[in-house]
Amino acid sequence: MAEEQERTEDVVKGGINKKIILIGLLALLLVGGGIGAFLMVGGDHEEKASSEKSHADVAEETPANTEEIGPVVDLEPFVLNLADRDQLRYLKVSIKLQLDRPEEETDFKDKLPAIRDALLVLLTSKESRSLRTIDGKMLVREEIGGRINKIMKKGKVRRVFFTEFIIQ
Repeated sequence: MAEEQERTEDVVKGGINKKIILIGLLALLLVGGGIGAFLMVGGDHEEKASSEKSHADVAEETPANTEEIGPVVDLEPFVLNLADRDQLRYLKVSIKLQLDRPEEETDFKDKLPAIRDALLVLLTSKESRSLRTIDGKMLVREEIGGRINKIMKKGKVRRVFFTEFIIQ
């Protein structure tokens, strides 16, 4: 009987020691992870400051662009089927358009349903293999600008930006 009590006391003492060691290792791991995260996220303040200075120097050296930049109009994202025959493919694209003059923004908004319709017809006629290449994306950009410029009477689209382009 005395031997059984000694064994249970040893097991209890051993269990407590294991718990203390485990808690210590866990605390050490958390502290190490915190230090690592701090160094990765916030350690380069001097490098950031020097790079900001160099960007400011470059901005001062380059002459200011005197050409007026028109407003950038954001279209709602398009989610549509592509014209692939072998497999069903989808395109999700977000487009921003830079107009040539600020006063043309109201004309653009008035013609927004016609513009969206023209872009839907254009984009659904494309196949995924042509849109996957850089040249294909550039061609679609030009076609988008051309279609919108046909609809707008006064102002024109200066640039087309893709802010999201996903083919699935």
